[in-house]
Amino acid sequence: MSISMSNFATATEKSISPQDAASAIAQARETVGYTIDQLAVTTGLTVDELTAIERGEEIDASRLQRIAAALGLPATTFLVA
Repeated sequence: MSISMSNFATATEKSISPQDAASAIAQARETVGYTIDQLAVTTGLTVDELTAIERGEEIDASRLQRIAAALGLPATTFLVA
């Protein structure tokens, strides 16, 4: 997603806090039925990286996109403010 001045307000209105993103990731993972180990294999991230993300610690846009794709969700699902 690209952000220009014309859609900046819309993009920031849809963003969520890192803690809310962390909680949403854990819920989405559980809803899909993945263990954290399975999500690690699917995303190419380590279990430690995913654990930190689910705690709201290491939130990074590229990792969030990989997680969303692995869970079959739109890339903007976990857009963080």
